[in-house]
Amino acid sequence: MDRACVVVVGDIGRSPRMQYHALSLANQANLEVDLVGIAGSACWDEVQEHHSITTHAIQKIVVPSFLDDMWLVGKIYKVFVQFLYWLCYLLFIVPRPNYILVQTPPAVPILFIVWVVSWLRWSKLVIDWHNYGYTILNLNQNANKYLVWIYRKFEKFFGRQSQDNFCVSSGMQNDLLVNWGIHAHVLYDRPPDHFRASTIDEMHELFTKYDFGLDTSVRTDLSKETAFTYIDDNLDVQLKTNRPVLIVSSTSWTEDEDFGVLLNALIELNNLTGDDSSFPEIRLVVTGDGDMRSHYEELFTQHNFPKIDLFTVFLPYPDYITLLGCSDLGICLHYSSSEYDLPMKVVDMFGCGLPVCAINYMCLPELVQHKVNGLIFEDYNGLCNQIMELLHNFPETENLDEMRINIRNTYANSRWQDNWMKNALPVFM
Repeated sequence: MDRACVVVVGDIGRSPRMQYHALSLANQANLEVDLVGIAGSACWDEVQEHHSITTHAIQKIVVPSFLDDMWLVGKIYKVFVQFLYWLCYLLFIVPRPNYILVQTPPAVPILFIVWVVSWLRWSKLVIDWHNYGYTILNLNQNANKYLVWIYRKFEKFFGRQSQDNFCVSSGMQNDLLVNWGIHAHVLYDRPPDHFRASTIDEMHELFTKYDFGLDTSVRTDLSKETAFTYIDDNLDVQLKTNRPVLIVSSTSWTEDEDFGVLLNALIELNNLTGDDSSFPEIRLVVTGDGDMRSHYEELFTQHNFPKIDLFTVFLPYPDYITLLGCSDLGICLHYSSSEYDLPMKVVDMFGCGLPVCAINYMCLPELVQHKVNGLIFEDYNGLCNQIMELLHNFPETENLDEMRINIRNTYANSRWQDNWMKNALPVFM
């Protein structure tokens, strides 16, 4: 049987698109799949238990502590060690693949590695362009313009060595073609079938497990009543009419998401509604993990909002889906270093029927259509005004309800599996 090797130089368990690829290659292309990534979070059960998928979790390269103050030297060390380790692993440990599918970014050094491996092992090389690595590097204050220029040249040259390409937006497809001469198929992110609205029983179970769902005024059995739900005399779960609004923002806590925008919006919202008894209480849950989490958590603790409770969590994948499926509004602060990628977190929200407020950038309207499936804002004032507009009559939310209907109509027949069959499967035949 033919084989495919799916490569991601990132936490393998936090790479949803590449796990979707692995499942589709196994289920729809009938290939044996080797999924290779960096050890960290566990892959989904569906991936781990699949008889045709073998996961390879490579240990993260750790830069010696004595290089902490030498950023560039540390990066060179990491790239060099990665090059040797990944090259040997893909050449000698992974069975020979007929296809190599690699995620970029990062581009350095993996695009060179997979090009060498594909040439030596007679494999078809396919690149899945999620963004441009040089634009992400450009966000780092330690990276000078010459280093960014070298990275861009590397990314362009080795990106052109592939036999086929995917990308995540039409804007990126056009940019790749015009500026780099790379032809790519647009493969939009789409939610798989298990993203859906949560049942009321699933909501209640979730709220009993986490602090953001608890009603601190309840002194009896916490399993029977949460801040959002209660069990009635017939042992049925009901939504409280006086429940708080549940807002969710999912994040990787990276430099291309500015949670200062959210914090400033909450400060402004508190100033405008803090004394308004008719405006609902808000529980805002930020879920995810990443390098900048502790930085923003420290900023959050410096503020106290009487009617807004803020929680930062890192939920297991099933609970993450349930949270999206029972929330009232999503917020996306991803602004894209290149302006050509699209936030997968919004796709997750749409899969669960959740409208979103998202910060604007060039390609975003390919995903978020203003006043159709969400709202687009420019700054913290815009976000504050949108929250007030959407929630001032909560739980009566006519505008949100209309958006939910539009989202359901759009995504009822637009899921990852069908999208992959139409746009990706021909590349692997």
